[in-house]
Amino acid sequence: MQTSQDTFRTFRRVMLAGIVLNVLLGLWLWWWPESFLALIRADLAAPLTWPRYAGLAMIVVGLLYLPAALSPLLNRLVALLSILFRGLFALFLLFASGFLWLPALYEAVFAVLQGVTFWRAWRTDLMAKP
Repeated sequence: MQTSQDTFRTFRRVMLAGIVLNVLLGLWLWWWPESFLALIRADLAAPLTWPRYAGLAMIVVGLLYLPAALSPLLNRLVALLSILFRGLFALFLLFASGFLWLPALYEAVFAVLQGVTFWRAWRTDLMAKP
């Protein structure tokens, strides 16, 4: 039988993987925006300040998710908001000009993974309490 610590460990791993990927993709977008935009088949922005700003925002948002990754029970609000924001980012990217399906898929996959693992962990934790 899985304990709530086991299920929260899974959630933490998913969160940390998402944070690491956010930071790496953000650094890529910040330093080499042309190659990143070419990969996702997005229109080249002019000036490149805005894609670089988006990369920096990805890094910052990823780091703001750290409290939820380190202690999800104490930072439930941050954990729930990270799931909600990833879903909103996915919808925004899906309907943004140019139909950016690859970044939308990335955000949607992590929103679902985080949502499912958090729900399982929270449910297990609630069932363990008298």
